[in-house]
Amino acid sequence: MKRIMVLLCCLLLMNVYFPSSTYAEQNRQMTAIGDSIPYGYNLTKENKYPSGGAFPFMMGEEKNLEVTNLGIPGLTSEELLQAARGNELFRETIKNSDYIVLYIGGNDLLKILKDHKNLQGIEMEEVALVVRNLLFNVYSTVMEIDELTDAEILVYNIYNPYPEKGASLEKPLHYINIQYNSLVELLSHFTNVKLVDAYQAFKGHPEYIIKGDVHPTAEGQFTLAEIGLNKMEES
Repeated sequence: MKRIMVLLCCLLLMNVYFPSSTYAEQNRQMTAIGDSIPYGYNLTKENKYPSGGAFPFMMGEEKNLEVTNLGIPGLTSEELLQAARGNELFRETIKNSDYIVLYIGGNDLLKILKDHKNLQGIEMEEVALVVRNLLFNVYSTVMEIDELTDAEILVYNIYNPYPEKGASLEKPLHYINIQYNSLVELLSHFTNVKLVDAYQAFKGHPEYIIKGDVHPTAEGQFTLAEIGLNKMEES
């Protein structure tokens, strides 16, 4: 929790003093939360602060929104929930938002892949445990956000970070996203939440991912922005 507090403090300061935060005359606010995907990791060599090429900033520019990017590289869904429940800087930023962009879960999945040297020996029972924890954490995070603000919450599901692995990863990832999608559908009945389908948008597009990496290219970030904007425009 201490690590999250320090990182969030640093990110909030950087969004004040660096040009990675966009300004809108109407002062409408968008806050991006989650892991290295909304952060825009590896779009720049330094990775010292959220990249101006990250998809939340593209969305903010298109919609004339002031954007605060609280993405933290390496963040898990459990750590995001801890921040939503106990980090006052995080919570105060959420309170003042008109839109929340949430991308989380990739590190939950990557952990199980690393534990098994990518795909060797993964059992669906182990995947199910990861999914159960992920769903609980996302559900609880959305409910915490809903208590703080009436903002529209855009929840992205998880794209395939290893498209070159083919069908071997598609089965567990498809399973994860079916459950993820069902959760967001359930939440949409009593919270202001929408699902943004990154999984389908990235399917068949390995060029959306940096070669030898798991993070989106500039083109991939543009696609994440585009599908988010399309979802914002739905009634």
